[in-house]
Amino acid sequence: MSETPFFFRLGDQQLFAVLHRPDSGAARQGVVLCHALAEEKLWSHRVYVNLARDLAGEGISVLRFDFRGEGDSDLEFEECGLQTRRTDALRAAEVLLEHERHLGSCIFLGHRLGCAVAAIAAATPAARAQAVIAWDPVARGRDYLMQLLRSTVAGEFARTGTAPTRASLLESLEAGKMVVIDGYGMSPQLYRDLVQLEWTRLVQALPCPVLAIEGTRDPAFWRESKRLHSRAPAMSARTMEWLRGRSP
Repeated sequence: MSETPFFFRLGDQQLFAVLHRPDSGAARQGVVLCHALAEEKLWSHRVYVNLARDLAGEGISVLRFDFRGEGDSDLEFEECGLQTRRTDALRAAEVLLEHERHLGSCIFLGHRLGCAVAAIAAATPAARAQAVIAWDPVARGRDYLMQLLRSTVAGEFARTGTAPTRASLLESLEAGKMVVIDGYGMSPQLYRDLVQLEWTRLVQALPCPVLAIEGTRDPAFWRESKRLHSRAPAMSARTMEWLRGRSP
């Protein structure tokens, strides 16, 4: 297995990526990994690295990258929403297929909110999507948003003894103001994206097979699950089994 870190361009901006690929022979499949949002991305980083390495060991090329507004990619968090992430994922797929020219299509693997990005990208005809794999997809964006706000209010109260209410934070977002959630600036655009998000509707629009793996959130956010900080063995095993069944 080899790992190559690099930046790829999207217009005049740069996105950071790592290409994991088999050491010898042509890759039999290609996977674009769409990470989770904000703190969930950070807590899941080691899981992504180990997953990409395991897939490469199975003869699969994986492009692991940072969406714009996160990690080492350009833009600020508050400048980005689901549509910028969709554009990022589509460009990432192009980059992967440029490296693996013998592959005519790729698989989008998303985690948490990244599942929605993977599905939105894969529904685009130009994506050349072979399939979508979804790890713990966010079922309803509104519920996810309320969990984020609840966590923010509770954390602020624990630190300072006072905190805004969820209702007041929602009012600010509705009024077009940015709200800081767990240290990240949530824009009105991302707020609207979340409110409109329904996982079942996204799946219905997909022209390709979907593997959704759920049941590991314990409790709501991955950052609170100590047993999933470095690996997600059950999810990885199910993913490997499914991919082997789809091998050319």
